[in-house]
Amino acid sequence: MELRHLRYFVAVAEELHYGRAAQRLHVAQPGLSQQIKAFERELGVTLFDRNRRGVSLTEAGTALLPAAKDVIARADAAVALARRHGAGQAGRLVVSLTRSAPGGVVTDLIERFRDRHPAVELQLTSGYTALHEQRLRDREIDIAFVRPPIDLRDDLACVQIGLEPIVAAVHSTHPLARKRRIRRGDLAGEPLIWWPREHGPGMWDRMLDQVFGEGVRPPVAHWEPEEERMLQAVAQGRGLTLVTEGRAHNLRMPGVAIRRFADPVPTVPVGVAWRRDDPDPTVHRFVEHARALA
Repeated sequence: MELRHLRYFVAVAEELHYGRAAQRLHVAQPGLSQQIKAFERELGVTLFDRNRRGVSLTEAGTALLPAAKDVIARADAAVALARRHGAGQAGRLVVSLTRSAPGGVVTDLIERFRDRHPAVELQLTSGYTALHEQRLRDREIDIAFVRPPIDLRDDLACVQIGLEPIVAAVHSTHPLARKRRIRRGDLAGEPLIWWPREHGPGMWDRMLDQVFGEGVRPPVAHWEPEEERMLQAVAQGRGLTLVTEGRAHNLRMPGVAIRRFADPVPTVPVGVAWRRDDPDPTVHRFVEHARALA
């Protein structure tokens, strides 16, 4: 049984007129009549009663009509689904967020993508930039939000989508907490609470370069693996630290004062990374969306 035979049958059954059905199908009427007869021979039943007054459905034709419509609808839906996947308009993406960049441009990008491509399922996870690079190479994730610059080599690509201000986190009783804006030099000699460079070498270097001066690496008084524990250490009076403004907003903590820098405000970029050889059109659709909003 061919799908076109079902389409021909449905058209004639709905029009009950070979001429109108032929026009609707954009085929010649004699050819349509021959195809219907061939379909009836294949099924071994008569689908239409033909006489001088016109065409009517037989009992077999009446029984076949709803089933034929259902098959055609399912076939059309399958074709449309395949085309959406082929065009990157449907599918599934594993997207990993960098822990230092919740909200802001990242959330906006994801929500707009979901609005425009509701047939694409986004599975969200999180991690730090260096881990994202490895997970991309291991094909565990499809898209990663990162803090450029990253180790691209020849297999990864990255597009920057925005910049985020760096802020200082100090104990609420610290003299700097009384200032509305602080200067970079205000941090000189202060005990620094910091995180391991291997989590994101590009961001690690950029933050210190922008706040303390290029190549200047102040001594670290206390090491912590992530921002939440860094801010807890600030609340305990162990020193001060640097975080992104968005992360500071989401990790508000008693005993910690967040202070912005005076101009020129230090910033760190946020970007979207993916595998250059990824053939999935949905990945490229996401990248195009990121470029458009960058």
